[in-house]
Amino acid sequence: MRGLIFLLAIFVIVSSCTKVPDSAGCISGIIEERVDQRVEWNCDCPWASSFQNLLEEELSVETAVQIALLNNPQIQATFEEVGICQADLIEAGLMSNPIFDLFIRFPNKKGFVADIEYSVTASLIDLFLIPLRRKVAMADLEKTTLIVANKILDLAFDVEQTYYQLLSAHKELEYTEAIVELVSINSEIVSRQEKVQNVNQLQLQLMESQFLDAKLEIARIQGNIVHLKEKLNRLLGLSEDRVLIFPDAFPEVDYAGLPLSRLECIAFNERLDLQAARFEVLRLSEALGIKQWWVYTEGRIGIGGERDTDGLNTLGPAFSGAIPIFNYGQAARLRLHAELRQAQDRLSALEIQVLSEVREAHKLLMTHLSLIQDYQNRIFPLQIHILESSEALYNVMGLGINQLLENKRQEQQAYKNYTLSLRNFWMARVQLDRALGGKLYKIYGQEP
Repeated sequence: MRGLIFLLAIFVIVSSCTKVPDSAGCISGIIEERVDQRVEWNCDCPWASSFQNLLEEELSVETAVQIALLNNPQIQATFEEVGICQADLIEAGLMSNPIFDLFIRFPNKKGFVADIEYSVTASLIDLFLIPLRRKVAMADLEKTTLIVANKILDLAFDVEQTYYQLLSAHKELEYTEAIVELVSINSEIVSRQEKVQNVNQLQLQLMESQFLDAKLEIARIQGNIVHLKEKLNRLLGLSEDRVLIFPDAFPEVDYAGLPLSRLECIAFNERLDLQAARFEVLRLSEALGIKQWWVYTEGRIGIGGERDTDGLNTLGPAFSGAIPIFNYGQAARLRLHAELRQAQDRLSALEIQVLSEVREAHKLLMTHLSLIQDYQNRIFPLQIHILESSEALYNVMGLGINQLLENKRQEQQAYKNYTLSLRNFWMARVQLDRALGGKLYKIYGQEP
């Protein structure tokens, strides 16, 4: 009897020893290490409540990301996935409730008392299952922690890409408006020349067509700005329209190229979705341990007693369980083996995808970097020389005003195309960070 009581005490102790790790702090550390920004679960810090002042200043990409991480309610909803897994971990360490059985039988003869049979039993299998269930739940919590951190990183990278797209759209609109102004002046000159029959009707029509195309381009860009601004507002968690102030230029280009094999190695070590996929394989491997045949015996142990009809009381150990003849876990193990193979195949597919994403981002970066250098070293100096020569010829009546304005329009078009190249570079730059699992300048230095 004492042994049974001691065994029940062990059950209680084992059931109360579940310690929940600080997954929220782990996620905050991961985000800070990879994008150098803060994120908090149920954040109530002064910075988060005073970010409205930052929206009245010039908005940098770093500030935009920080506002999104502290203000977007989707971040908090994502964090709750960790809370669900923490609850699962606690439940995995809990014993099943003891079962109390009571049977009362009334005699059909006078002079006898009612026969009462009773028992209190607790699961014996839990003593062996709790450590296994906790391993599975811990692996699931680790996996979910990585998935949540990866979703937060994805949101941060979405903010960066939308920011650069919107910055580019503003600059594109600026250059297009300058082009429209030049085309408008040139169109007015051609119209006057047509009245005095210095140009033919076709030249006037071509100039009007060029002017209308430029006006349509402005409308297209303005529509794109509306779309991108609302997208950025949603990412920042802003419920109302705010006037966002953007800088006049893109940041300095910060990528000169790294060995592709090195980038692939970094991605394999740092990508959070890869790490989460590996934990899923581990979780399913651990789950096989709780689907063995002996689990289906559902063995229980406890204390039972009886008072028979003549009033005699008896007390002793009680045992109960199932006989695993028909269901001994064969279907559950078959399902788990299939899920495990599926998880392994998904991990292999994700590894292929990661390598492809790194290669794509690296090649795009190098392509756009080459274009930017061509603009800086060749196209812009050539445009300057063309304008200088045009003005010199115009001053000596060697070049008409129409051609001078056209050359000026081509210069503005070159700056517009350069802005698009910068946008494409920074989009690819964020794409590389996303493929690596964090900002390159943060995680590259962490590699051994």
